[in-house]
Amino acid sequence: MTESANEISVHNVSAAQAGDQTLRLMESMGLDTLTGENIEDVLAAATRTIAERLDADHGYIVLKDDKAEPVGIASVCRDEQGGGQINQSNAVISKVMGNPVAIIVENAMQNPEFGTDPHFQQFNIQSVICAPIKTADSMMGVIYFDSRSGKWDNSHLELLEFIGRYIGVALNNIFLQKKMCENTRLVATGNAALKLSHSVKNILQMIGGAAEIVDFGLRTNQIHRVKRSWDILKPNLERMRKYTLEMLDYSKDRPLKPAACDFNRVIQSAIESLKSQLKQKASKLNIRIDQKIPTVEMDGERLHEMALNIILNAIDIVDEQVGIVSIETRYLPKQQEVLFAVTDNGPGMTEDMKEKIFTPFESKKSKFGTGLGMPIAKQVIDQHGGRIEIDTEVGRGSTFNIFLPAKTVV
Repeated sequence: MTESANEISVHNVSAAQAGDQTLRLMESMGLDTLTGENIEDVLAAATRTIAERLDADHGYIVLKDDKAEPVGIASVCRDEQGGGQINQSNAVISKVMGNPVAIIVENAMQNPEFGTDPHFQQFNIQSVICAPIKTADSMMGVIYFDSRSGKWDNSHLELLEFIGRYIGVALNNIFLQKKMCENTRLVATGNAALKLSHSVKNILQMIGGAAEIVDFGLRTNQIHRVKRSWDILKPNLERMRKYTLEMLDYSKDRPLKPAACDFNRVIQSAIESLKSQLKQKASKLNIRIDQKIPTVEMDGERLHEMALNIILNAIDIVDEQVGIVSIETRYLPKQQEVLFAVTDNGPGMTEDMKEKIFTPFESKKSKFGTGLGMPIAKQVIDQHGGRIEIDTEVGRGSTFNIFLPAKTVV
């Protein structure tokens, strides 16, 4: 009885230890930080972690794209003899893609089904382990590892199957969040369109009236009437153009196109674009640029839109004659972030106003804005994985601090 009890105790400890090791592996993979913007980076780090656990020479995560075609998302090469080359077995990946069941391929170069794979011959691959990345409802891709010397058994296969399901759940969560955001944005766009309809109706009435006077002036050769009506027609046409473009921009899912970006130049370009608005209000502009900001990887075009809307919001809110808008950029190396700050000496905001400022058409100002500028700015900040902090007090102005991750470009 004593021996049997001891055996059971040892078995339970071993199972508990294995469970703890698996839990630690899952935690070290970092999938809790997975977002729509960092999928490749997080999955690459996870692949390296799993490859070390399995002592694999090569590892890959391959996902299906929108057309159900396999696309490599992450890879690792730990085989120094391979010279860092990456070349997975497409035959094995295709098999698991077509029949989502985890497999182990032993004696790979002599295997009757996969032995002719040039990857096995080139790198002297002896063992392969591959599992599907899936949920109960969908097959998303595969996770694949191979080795020149190691052998894997059913315990490794079960572990990789579990990891595949874990990655599948994490990815599915991202896709569901993206879908929910799209639906939320479309609902907000619909509500915004309802609020916009009254303004558009008024603009169209002004355009229609001005167009009639222009037509009459041209027929009667009264150019002075044409000129006066054009002064009404032109700004309202521009306003309609802005409404239309910003509504399309807000409602459409625009993925980022990161590239090497001169952050300061983008901000200065946005400032240059707003010179006419500054002249109209006689506002004073203070600019402080940090020349130490390195070249960073961002979507410069979308960054320009964000900066333009944040600055325009400040110009719009300050007093006609004594308005002051201050713009600052700063590099924060410890946090690996860049700061873009815009301060105004306007009326400030209540807590209720702070909550509504990024909601379409909730802003009470209307001289230059369309009611969509700040929501679009927030979209761009979120897409870059940044954050915005508003320091404001009624009667004392506001400061918008935008922090963006600064992935430097060497």
